[in-house]
Amino acid sequence: MFTDLYRTYEQQQLNEICHDLREPVATIRETAAAALAGPGLEARVYRRLEQIAGQADWLASVINDCLRTECRHDGVKEASDGAANVACVVNEAVAACRLTWPGDLSVTSPPRPVLCAMDPVILRRIISNVLSNATRAAGPSGVVAVEIRRDRCMAVVMIEDSGPGFGKIPQGHGIGLAEVASNVIRYGGKVECGRGAHGGVRVSLWLPQVWVIGS
Repeated sequence: MFTDLYRTYEQQQLNEICHDLREPVATIRETAAAALAGPGLEARVYRRLEQIAGQADWLASVINDCLRTECRHDGVKEASDGAANVACVVNEAVAACRLTWPGDLSVTSPPRPVLCAMDPVILRRIISNVLSNATRAAGPSGVVAVEIRRDRCMAVVMIEDSGPGFGKIPQGHGIGLAEVASNVIRYGGKVECGRGAHGGVRVSLWLPQVWVIGS
């Protein structure tokens, strides 16, 4: 009984926070759009403003996704809610990461699209979280490698870094993996952690694949 009451309170708090965030996020997006419309912008400044606008759009999507999820009876999204183009989502997260991290960040993927049975907003949140951990562990001059591949009926995203490895990452640098695992598992996937080829941690995300005829 007390657990249910606490969970309801937590859900209510999350709902209120999301409602509070909607207006400032919309303001950021509108401000960036207004700045983009201004004359005489340098190419570098224009690209940065585009990234700000894109991040605001993504954050708005996350907020709206949370609000939709809160309105559901059991609060769990099903895989049928949509499919995500894994490479597109990964490349968006990597592009955002490169703005703030100066290290060597690479992506390899198959030539044909790989689709997974996961909401794109949720997948973007997962990838961004794992990339954040990897870049923190690798440090500003380190290496982070992302590989996308198919393995039987699963789409696999492997993210590895050149950091110090398990048990040697500074406190606060390895955050969010529990949330990552929870989100992946509820869509029918799994998360594996091990040592990568660069000496650091490799996180493998196994995601249920959506097959396209002819792929």
